[in-house]
Amino acid sequence: MKTHILLFEGYVSFEIMLASYFMKTQGDVITVALDEGALRSYEGLSVNPDLIMNQVDPSKVELLIIPGGDVTSLLKREELMDWLRRLNGLTTPIAAICSGTLLLGQAQILEDTSFTTNAEAQMRDITTQGVYMNTNVVVDGHIITAKANAYVDFGIEVGKVMNIYSSTEDLEETIEVFKYFKAKP
Repeated sequence: MKTHILLFEGYVSFEIMLASYFMKTQGDVITVALDEGALRSYEGLSVNPDLIMNQVDPSKVELLIIPGGDVTSLLKREELMDWLRRLNGLTTPIAAICSGTLLLGQAQILEDTSFTTNAEAQMRDITTQGVYMNTNVVVDGHIITAKANAYVDFGIEVGKVMNIYSSTEDLEETIEVFKYFKAKP
């Protein structure tokens, strides 16, 4: 399985770390950026993306994860909006957390979709599409959205959508360990 993660200057790494960890157990995690060069996360980590977005065929993306952070400059990047619309048209699972959800609104792919975000007012400045839910995580079809504080639930829900758990027991153990910090007996 190939999981692509969109990175940008100032992305918030903690919000996607657990989701990326879970997906790494199932295959490749590939970082993607709009431009070449190192990026610094909000936490100060310097990362060189694996690929530039124009090198990625949307039909080869099995999951896209979008972190939060300052997405202001990305909102103006029409090539990114087109790429997101192509992924949406293919019903590729797209998982966005915190302000990363604003990119879905800017791409106008929330029609008839329930979502959550930490930036509801900003979202409504961008689009009237979708139904805002004041909850931690929303899964609506192939779109997964979450508030920043729900990064654990976000990772678990991404795993559910991608069918990575081998059994109900596997899912329950994952929840116990990562959400409630209970060690396996």
